[in-house]
Amino acid sequence: MQASIENLEGLKRRITVTVPAEDVKKAYAASLRKYAKNVRLDGFRKGHVPTKVLENYYGASIMSDVVDALIKDTLFKAIDECGAVNASAPEIGTESAFDPQADFTYKATFEVFPQVEDKPLSEMPLKVVNSEISDADVDKMIERLRMQQSKWQVNEAAEVADGKLAKIDFVGRVDGVEFEHGSAKDYSLYVGHTSMIPGFTEQIIGHKAGDHFNIQVTFPEDYHEESLKGKNAEFEITVNSVSDQIMPELNADFFKLFGTEDGSYETFRADLLRNMEREQSKALIRAQRDNVCSALLDYFGPFEIPAAAVDNERKRMCEADVEHLKSYRIPVKQDPYSDPERHKTDAENSVRLSCIIQHFVEKSGLKSPSDESVESILSMIADAYEDPEMVKREIRKDSKQFSSIRNQAFEHDVFNYIQNNSKCEQQQVSFFELLELAR
Repeated sequence: MQASIENLEGLKRRITVTVPAEDVKKAYAASLRKYAKNVRLDGFRKGHVPTKVLENYYGASIMSDVVDALIKDTLFKAIDECGAVNASAPEIGTESAFDPQADFTYKATFEVFPQVEDKPLSEMPLKVVNSEISDADVDKMIERLRMQQSKWQVNEAAEVADGKLAKIDFVGRVDGVEFEHGSAKDYSLYVGHTSMIPGFTEQIIGHKAGDHFNIQVTFPEDYHEESLKGKNAEFEITVNSVSDQIMPELNADFFKLFGTEDGSYETFRADLLRNMEREQSKALIRAQRDNVCSALLDYFGPFEIPAAAVDNERKRMCEADVEHLKSYRIPVKQDPYSDPERHKTDAENSVRLSCIIQHFVEKSGLKSPSDESVESILSMIADAYEDPEMVKREIRKDSKQFSSIRNQAFEHDVFNYIQNNSKCEQQQVSFFELLELAR
């Protein structure tokens, strides 16, 4: 096999591959044997059809199979021999009719990934997140747990206010016409927590059970339903009830809900702190990963990337949008991928970031994850269980799960390499600020 490559516009490349006649003859003979073994023709026993008869009946199919087999066997070897890495599916073309007795030549056109500029990490500014868990953070988490276990009690005299639960009926109209999914009966509005369109909740605050009134709102320009984006709407509201939140007491029964068997406040608080520390470790990894990604994109700036890779990534993101909407039972009327601008920038950043990170994988010389990183991730998972060592052993036995752990560990090592070689600036945040950063 002979292969040569030429540069076309931008990141496009074209290779010319020539398969010698000897290999073509072998492939043709193999295809003939396959057909001879399997075809049935009247007047001939299976496996005993003469070659000429086979060629008369199946010649086009035989040659098509040979061409496919030759391309399959040689294409990616040729790309590799030419020192290229294809970023798109190659488009194949031939310039002459196939001759089973002659050399076979074809061309393949594809995009490649770019060569990333070798900029020194030592000049890249990078914020490094640090966080400590204070007693006040533990107190705040306890209050959150109390809220999760709270109960609601109807208060006939109460007004809708922050922290109250209002049960409401509403009917939405645009230009006087009701719109799909714009109405509900006995809807639970947890004031200050339930996310509604801007201005909706604010105009209900101060009302009591039995109040019937109308409010005016404007849908955001980025609203998920295309037909409602930026539209003015009127909602007819009826307040059915207003409830107070009754918080549970901090006692043995409450502590046992969270696995504190001895029912003591001290044990409960210590268990809660350990759980928060586990969550903190995970959040630090997520937040720092985001910081590294943002810093890399800013530092390296825009550069040419393969259009096919961007399109594939944009398609993946749009498919994720559809699944997200379906999970909330929101009907998908139009494929988001049909909008060429949707996720375009996000997809470009994702592909560009992948190119940069791959550059540092090669530059760092990292080939496999460190034992320390693998053990760290295993511990982060297993420490939530009663017998962490047993959990670790079970994960190691599961090849698919352990492979995923090793991939995470390798990524962790690469990001550590980037961070350790960057111009770092420490950023101290509280525990709950960290959780927000890591969302």
